[in-house]
Amino acid sequence: MLNFTAELISTGPSLNATLNRINAASVLAVDIETINWWNREAERIALVQLAFWESDKPTVMIIDALAGFDLEPLRQPLELSLKVKAIHNASFDAVKLARHFRIITSPIHDTMLAARRCGERHCSLRSQVETHLGFQLDKSEQRGDWSRRPLSEEQLNYASLDAACTLLLYEKQVERGLRGDYELRDRGKKQQESLPLLQREIPPLIIKPAATGASTTEPEQTDKTSLTESGISRPALALLGIVVELNGRYSPQQLAVSVNSERIGLAGWIIDRLLGIDADLDEDSVKQEIATLCDQGLIHLSLSRRLEATTSGSQLWRENKKVLNLGS
Repeated sequence: MLNFTAELISTGPSLNATLNRINAASVLAVDIETINWWNREAERIALVQLAFWESDKPTVMIIDALAGFDLEPLRQPLELSLKVKAIHNASFDAVKLARHFRIITSPIHDTMLAARRCGERHCSLRSQVETHLGFQLDKSEQRGDWSRRPLSEEQLNYASLDAACTLLLYEKQVERGLRGDYELRDRGKKQQESLPLLQREIPPLIIKPAATGASTTEPEQTDKTSLTESGISRPALALLGIVVELNGRYSPQQLAVSVNSERIGLAGWIIDRLLGIDADLDEDSVKQEIATLCDQGLIHLSLSRRLEATTSGSQLWRENKKVLNLGS
Protein backbone atom coordinates (compact mmCIF):
# COMPACT_ATOMS: atom_id res chain seq x y z
CA MET A 1 0.00 0.00 0.00
CA LEU A 2 1.07 3.55 -0.65
CA ASN A 3 3.10 5.27 2.06
CA PHE A 4 2.03 8.89 2.60
CA THR A 5 1.18 11.37 5.33
CA ALA A 6 -2.06 13.31 5.65
CA GLU A 7 -2.98 16.45 7.57
CA LEU A 8 -6.44 17.87 8.16
CA ILE A 9 -6.71 21.66 7.77
CA SER A 10 -9.83 23.01 9.49
CA THR A 11 -8.96 26.62 10.38
CA GLY A 12 -7.71 29.68 8.53
CA PRO A 13 -4.50 30.01 10.58
CA SER A 14 -3.61 26.36 10.00
CA LEU A 15 -4.09 26.84 6.25
CA ASN A 16 -1.87 29.91 6.25
CA ALA A 17 0.76 28.00 8.21
CA THR A 18 0.98 25.36 5.47
CA LEU A 19 1.19 27.73 2.49
CA ASN A 20 4.99 27.82 2.39
CA ARG A 21 5.08 24.05 2.18
CA ILE A 22 2.42 23.99 -0.52
CA ASN A 23 4.11 26.75 -2.52
CA ALA A 24 7.45 24.94 -2.38
CA ALA A 25 6.05 22.03 -4.39
CA SER A 26 6.60 21.99 -8.15
CA VAL A 27 3.54 19.77 -8.69
CA LEU A 28 0.25 19.63 -6.81
CA ALA A 29 -2.27 16.84 -7.22
CA VAL A 30 -5.76 18.21 -6.63
CA ASP A 31 -8.94 16.36 -5.69
CA ILE A 32 -12.23 17.42 -4.15
CA GLU A 33 -15.21 15.87 -2.39
CA THR A 34 -18.65 17.37 -2.90
CA ILE A 35 -22.08 17.21 -1.33
CA ASN A 36 -25.44 17.58 -3.05
CA TRP A 37 -23.62 17.42 -6.41
CA TRP A 38 -26.83 16.43 -8.24
CA ASN A 39 -28.45 19.79 -7.38
CA ARG A 40 -26.79 22.89 -8.82
CA GLU A 41 -28.27 25.19 -6.21
CA ALA A 42 -27.47 23.02 -3.19
CA GLU A 43 -24.10 21.68 -4.31
CA ARG A 44 -21.07 22.53 -2.18
CA ILE A 45 -17.44 21.49 -2.06
CA ALA A 46 -16.80 19.68 1.22
CA LEU A 47 -13.06 18.98 0.97
CA VAL A 48 -10.12 20.10 -1.14
CA GLN A 49 -7.18 17.70 -1.11
CA LEU A 50 -3.71 18.80 -2.22
CA ALA A 51 -0.95 16.18 -2.58
CA PHE A 52 2.72 16.98 -3.09
CA TRP A 53 6.15 15.51 -2.42
CA GLU A 54 7.73 16.31 0.92
CA SER A 55 10.57 14.43 2.67
CA ASP A 56 10.66 11.74 -0.02
CA LYS A 57 7.00 10.74 0.26
CA PRO A 58 3.63 12.22 -0.66
CA THR A 59 1.99 14.60 1.79
CA VAL A 60 -1.72 15.35 1.50
CA MET A 61 -3.37 18.44 2.92
CA ILE A 62 -7.08 17.77 3.46
CA ILE A 63 -8.73 21.18 3.62
CA ASP A 64 -12.17 21.30 5.21
CA ALA A 65 -14.10 23.59 2.88
CA LEU A 66 -17.18 23.45 5.14
CA ALA A 67 -15.36 24.77 8.21
CA GLY A 68 -16.29 28.38 7.41
CA PHE A 69 -12.87 29.95 6.82
CA ASP A 70 -11.70 31.77 3.69
CA LEU A 71 -10.05 29.58 1.05
CA GLU A 72 -8.66 32.57 -0.84
CA PRO A 73 -5.07 31.61 0.13
CA LEU A 74 -5.42 28.62 -2.22
CA ARG A 75 -5.77 30.90 -5.23
CA GLN A 76 -2.05 31.58 -5.63
CA PRO A 77 -0.80 27.98 -5.65
CA LEU A 78 -3.70 26.75 -7.78
CA GLU A 79 -3.45 29.55 -10.34
CA LEU A 80 0.36 29.90 -10.39
CA SER A 81 1.50 29.21 -13.93
CA LEU A 82 4.84 27.68 -12.89
CA LYS A 83 3.21 24.92 -10.82
CA VAL A 84 1.58 21.95 -12.54
CA LYS A 85 -1.74 20.78 -11.10
CA ALA A 86 -2.48 17.09 -11.66
CA ILE A 87 -6.19 16.27 -11.59
CA HIS A 88 -8.02 13.09 -12.53
CA ASN A 89 -11.02 14.27 -14.55
CA ALA A 90 -10.47 18.02 -14.42
CA SER A 91 -13.84 18.65 -16.06
CA PHE A 92 -15.32 17.81 -12.67
CA ASP A 93 -12.86 19.10 -10.04
CA ALA A 94 -11.47 22.19 -11.79
CA VAL A 95 -14.87 23.32 -13.02
CA LYS A 96 -16.34 23.11 -9.53
CA LEU A 97 -13.41 25.00 -8.00
CA ALA A 98 -14.04 27.73 -10.56
CA ARG A 99 -17.79 27.77 -9.93
CA HIS A 100 -17.71 27.80 -6.14
CA PHE A 101 -14.50 29.67 -5.34
CA ARG A 102 -13.72 31.42 -8.65
CA ILE A 103 -10.30 29.77 -8.62
CA ILE A 104 -9.13 29.21 -12.19
CA THR A 105 -6.80 26.24 -11.76
CA SER A 106 -3.92 26.29 -14.26
CA PRO A 107 -1.90 24.72 -15.76
CA ILE A 108 -3.65 21.35 -15.49
CA HIS A 109 -2.45 17.86 -16.36
CA ASP A 110 -5.56 15.69 -16.49
CA THR A 111 -4.47 12.12 -15.79
CA MET A 112 -7.73 10.67 -17.13
CA LEU A 113 -7.44 12.69 -20.33
CA ALA A 114 -3.82 11.61 -20.79
CA ALA A 115 -4.80 7.96 -20.44
CA ARG A 116 -7.55 8.37 -23.04
CA ARG A 117 -5.25 10.15 -25.46
CA CYS A 118 -2.80 7.26 -25.45
CA GLY A 119 -5.56 4.81 -26.28
CA GLU A 120 -6.19 3.17 -22.90
CA ARG A 121 -9.70 1.76 -22.51
CA HIS A 122 -9.89 1.74 -18.72
CA CYS A 123 -9.32 5.29 -17.56
CA SER A 124 -11.13 5.61 -14.24
CA LEU A 125 -8.90 6.38 -11.26
CA ARG A 126 -9.48 2.91 -9.84
CA SER A 127 -8.43 1.23 -13.10
CA GLN A 128 -5.43 3.49 -13.64
CA VAL A 129 -4.15 2.87 -10.11
CA GLU A 130 -4.52 -0.88 -10.50
CA THR A 131 -2.82 -0.91 -13.90
CA HIS A 132 0.05 1.50 -13.30
CA LEU A 133 0.56 1.57 -9.53
CA GLY A 134 -0.15 -2.07 -8.85
CA PHE A 135 -2.74 -2.01 -6.07
CA GLN A 136 -6.49 -1.63 -5.65
CA LEU A 137 -8.07 1.49 -4.22
CA ASP A 138 -10.30 0.99 -1.21
CA LYS A 139 -13.62 2.53 -2.31
CA SER A 140 -15.60 1.58 0.79
CA GLU A 141 -16.15 5.27 1.61
CA GLN A 142 -17.62 6.19 -1.78
CA ARG A 143 -21.05 6.37 -0.20
CA GLY A 144 -19.78 8.36 2.77
CA ASP A 145 -21.54 11.55 3.88
CA TRP A 146 -18.99 14.32 3.41
CA SER A 147 -21.19 16.87 5.18
CA ARG A 148 -20.92 15.16 8.59
CA ARG A 149 -18.37 16.31 11.13
CA PRO A 150 -16.12 15.07 12.51
CA LEU A 151 -14.88 13.10 9.52
CA SER A 152 -13.98 9.51 10.27
CA GLU A 153 -10.45 8.18 9.93
CA GLU A 154 -11.68 6.03 7.04
CA GLN A 155 -13.05 9.08 5.23
CA LEU A 156 -9.82 11.01 5.70
CA ASN A 157 -7.79 8.08 4.39
CA TYR A 158 -10.06 7.67 1.38
CA ALA A 159 -9.91 11.37 0.50
CA SER A 160 -6.15 11.62 0.85
CA LEU A 161 -5.40 8.38 -1.02
CA ASP A 162 -7.11 9.55 -4.22
CA ALA A 163 -4.99 12.71 -4.28
CA ALA A 164 -1.77 10.83 -3.51
CA CYS A 165 -2.47 8.30 -6.26
CA THR A 166 -3.15 11.09 -8.75
CA LEU A 167 0.27 12.55 -7.92
CA LEU A 168 1.97 9.22 -8.61
CA LEU A 169 -0.03 8.64 -11.80
CA TYR A 170 1.07 12.04 -13.07
CA GLU A 171 4.71 11.08 -12.60
CA LYS A 172 4.19 7.76 -14.37
CA GLN A 173 2.54 9.52 -17.28
CA VAL A 174 5.30 12.11 -17.58
CA GLU A 175 7.85 9.29 -17.67
CA ARG A 176 5.86 7.71 -20.52
CA GLY A 177 5.71 11.01 -22.38
CA LEU A 178 1.94 11.36 -22.09
CA ARG A 179 0.25 14.73 -22.30
CA GLY A 180 -2.83 15.60 -20.31
CA ASP A 181 -3.13 19.31 -20.99
CA TYR A 182 -6.55 20.59 -19.94
CA GLU A 183 -7.62 24.22 -19.98
CA LEU A 184 -10.71 25.74 -18.45
CA ARG A 185 -12.87 27.66 -20.87
CA ASP A 186 -13.14 31.41 -20.53
CA ARG A 187 -14.96 32.79 -17.50
CA GLY A 188 -18.07 33.62 -19.48
CA LYS A 189 -18.61 29.95 -20.27
CA LYS A 190 -17.84 28.53 -16.84
CA GLN A 191 -21.43 27.88 -15.84
CA GLN A 192 -22.33 26.20 -19.12
CA GLU A 193 -19.19 24.10 -19.02
CA SER A 194 -20.60 22.22 -16.06
CA LEU A 195 -23.13 20.70 -18.48
CA PRO A 196 -20.77 18.45 -20.47
CA LEU A 197 -23.56 16.71 -22.35
CA LEU A 198 -24.55 20.00 -23.96
CA GLN A 199 -21.02 21.19 -24.66
CA ARG A 200 -19.35 18.25 -26.38
CA GLU A 201 -18.49 19.08 -29.96
CA ILE A 202 -19.59 15.68 -31.25
CA PRO A 203 -22.08 15.34 -34.09
CA PRO A 204 -25.36 13.71 -33.10
CA LEU A 205 -25.37 9.94 -33.43
CA ILE A 206 -28.39 8.54 -35.23
CA ILE A 207 -29.28 5.38 -33.40
CA LYS A 208 -30.72 2.59 -35.55
CA PRO A 209 -32.15 -0.76 -34.55
CA ALA A 210 -29.59 -3.53 -34.31
CA ALA A 211 -29.29 -5.61 -37.45
CA THR A 212 -30.78 -9.09 -37.48
CA GLY A 213 -28.37 -11.49 -35.85
CA ALA A 214 -26.33 -8.72 -34.23
CA SER A 215 -24.65 -9.45 -30.91
CA THR A 216 -26.80 -8.86 -27.85
CA THR A 217 -23.81 -8.19 -25.61
CA GLU A 218 -22.36 -5.20 -27.45
CA PRO A 219 -24.11 -2.15 -28.98
CA GLU A 220 -23.95 -1.79 -32.76
CA GLN A 221 -22.28 1.62 -32.39
CA THR A 222 -18.65 1.69 -31.28
CA ASP A 223 -18.54 5.25 -29.95
CA LYS A 224 -19.91 4.84 -26.43
CA THR A 225 -19.76 8.56 -25.54
CA SER A 226 -21.33 10.15 -28.65
CA LEU A 227 -24.55 12.06 -28.29
CA THR A 228 -27.72 10.25 -29.21
CA GLU A 229 -30.18 11.91 -31.54
CA SER A 230 -32.16 12.96 -28.45
CA GLY A 231 -29.20 15.05 -27.25
CA ILE A 232 -27.82 13.04 -24.37
CA SER A 233 -24.79 10.76 -24.27
CA ARG A 234 -24.93 7.01 -24.17
CA PRO A 235 -23.73 6.91 -20.53
CA ALA A 236 -26.50 9.36 -19.60
CA LEU A 237 -29.05 7.31 -21.54
CA ALA A 238 -27.93 4.17 -19.70
CA LEU A 239 -28.28 5.92 -16.34
CA LEU A 240 -31.70 7.23 -17.34
CA GLY A 241 -32.72 3.69 -18.25
CA ILE A 242 -31.61 2.39 -14.86
CA VAL A 243 -33.65 5.04 -13.05
CA VAL A 244 -36.73 4.38 -15.21
CA GLU A 245 -36.57 0.61 -14.90
CA LEU A 246 -35.64 0.67 -11.19
CA ASN A 247 -37.59 3.74 -10.16
CA GLY A 248 -36.81 4.79 -6.59
CA ARG A 249 -34.10 2.15 -6.10
CA TYR A 250 -31.02 4.38 -5.97
CA SER A 251 -29.94 7.55 -4.22
CA PRO A 252 -27.70 9.73 -6.44
CA GLN A 253 -24.56 8.60 -4.60
CA GLN A 254 -25.55 4.94 -4.72
CA LEU A 255 -26.09 5.09 -8.47
CA ALA A 256 -22.82 6.95 -9.05
CA VAL A 257 -20.72 4.30 -7.32
CA SER A 258 -22.67 1.19 -8.29
CA VAL A 259 -22.45 1.32 -12.08
CA ASN A 260 -18.90 -0.03 -11.98
CA SER A 261 -18.72 -1.92 -8.71
CA GLU A 262 -22.10 -3.66 -8.91
CA ARG A 263 -22.58 -4.60 -12.55
CA ILE A 264 -25.32 -7.13 -11.82
CA GLY A 265 -29.01 -7.56 -12.53
CA LEU A 266 -31.00 -5.26 -14.76
CA ALA A 267 -28.83 -2.20 -14.05
CA GLY A 268 -25.70 -4.09 -15.05
CA TRP A 269 -27.39 -5.41 -18.18
CA ILE A 270 -28.37 -1.89 -19.29
CA ILE A 271 -24.79 -0.63 -18.85
CA ASP A 272 -23.37 -3.64 -20.68
CA ARG A 273 -25.89 -3.38 -23.52
CA LEU A 274 -25.46 0.35 -24.14
CA LEU A 275 -21.78 0.83 -23.32
CA GLY A 276 -20.24 -2.63 -23.65
CA ILE A 277 -19.22 -5.23 -21.11
CA ASP A 278 -15.79 -3.63 -20.70
CA ALA A 279 -17.15 -0.14 -20.01
CA ASP A 280 -15.14 1.63 -17.30
CA LEU A 281 -16.98 4.66 -15.93
CA ASP A 282 -15.20 7.21 -13.77
CA GLU A 283 -17.27 8.07 -10.70
CA ASP A 284 -17.02 11.82 -11.24
CA SER A 285 -18.06 11.41 -14.89
CA VAL A 286 -21.12 9.48 -13.76
CA LYS A 287 -21.92 12.26 -11.29
CA GLN A 288 -21.76 14.79 -14.14
CA GLU A 289 -24.20 12.72 -16.19
CA ILE A 290 -26.64 12.29 -13.30
CA ALA A 291 -26.52 16.01 -12.48
CA THR A 292 -27.24 16.87 -16.10
CA LEU A 293 -30.19 14.48 -16.24
CA CYS A 294 -31.54 16.30 -13.16
CA ASP A 295 -30.88 19.70 -14.78
CA GLN A 296 -32.74 18.62 -17.91
CA GLY A 297 -35.76 17.52 -15.90
CA LEU A 298 -35.48 13.87 -16.93
CA ILE A 299 -34.99 12.56 -13.39
CA HIS A 300 -35.53 14.08 -9.95
CA LEU A 301 -35.00 13.36 -6.28
CA SER A 302 -38.02 12.06 -4.38
CA LEU A 303 -38.94 12.98 -0.82
CA SER A 304 -37.17 9.81 0.29
CA ARG A 305 -34.03 11.07 -1.53
CA ARG A 306 -34.21 8.42 -4.21
CA LEU A 307 -33.91 9.04 -7.94
CA GLU A 308 -37.13 8.82 -9.91
CA ALA A 309 -37.85 9.42 -13.57
CA THR A 310 -40.08 12.25 -14.68
CA THR A 311 -42.75 11.75 -17.33
CA SER A 312 -40.46 13.20 -20.01
CA GLY A 313 -37.57 11.04 -18.82
CA SER A 314 -39.66 7.87 -18.96
CA GLN A 315 -40.90 8.76 -22.43
CA LEU A 316 -37.38 9.48 -23.69
CA TRP A 317 -36.13 6.13 -22.38
CA ARG A 318 -39.06 4.22 -23.92
CA GLU A 319 -38.40 5.83 -27.31
CA ASN A 320 -34.70 4.98 -27.26
CA LYS A 321 -35.36 1.55 -25.81
CA LYS A 322 -37.57 0.76 -28.80
CA VAL A 323 -35.06 2.15 -31.31
CA LEU A 324 -32.22 0.20 -29.69
CA ASN A 325 -34.29 -2.99 -29.63
CA LEU A 326 -33.77 -3.44 -25.88
CA GLY A 327 -36.99 -5.35 -25.29
CA SER A 328 -40.37 -4.36 -23.92
